[in-house]
Amino acid sequence: MAALTPLRGTQLYIKIGNGASPEVFAHPCLINAKRGIKFTTSTNKVVIPDCTNPDDPAWTQAIKDAISATIDGAGVLDNVLATIQFYDAWLRDPDPRNVKVYLGTVGHWDGAFDLTNFEVTGDRKDNAEVSITLESNGALTTFAA
Repeated sequence: MAALTPLRGTQLYIKIGNGASPEVFAHPCLINAKRGIKFTTSTNKVVIPDCTNPDDPAWTQAIKDAISATIDGAGVLDNVLATIQFYDAWLRDPDPRNVKVYLGTVGHWDGAFDLTNFEVTGDRKDNAEVSITLESNGALTTFAA
C-alpha cells in the first residue's frame, strides 16, 4: 500500500483580492492559526411512495438545488489599524471581494465572497484573537492547478 502525501495546514491558504485593476491577491496575516473551506448543497426532499405497498414507509429522495461555500479563518489579531479597517469596510460593503483558496501547489478555487462574520475576542493575560467567515456569492471556478 502506498503512503499518502500529506498537505500541511499552512499549505491551505486564502488570498483576498484588493479590487484594483489589475487585481492583486494577498494572504492576510489575520488568518494565521485556523483556516478551512466547506462546500454545502441544499436539497429539496421528495417522498417517493411505494405503489405496490402504499402503507409501507416511503423512501425520501433528495434533489440537489444549490451549492455554496463557506471559508472560516482565525488567528491572533494582527494589531495594525489598516488590517482592522480593511475587514470593517468589507463587512459593511454590499459588494463581495474576489478570493482564491489554495491547497499548496495542487490547485485552487476562485470566487466572490462576502464577509459575513468578523469577531474579535480577548481574554485576560492572553492575545486578542480574531475569526472571520466568508460566504460564497455566486459560482466558484472548478478546482484547477
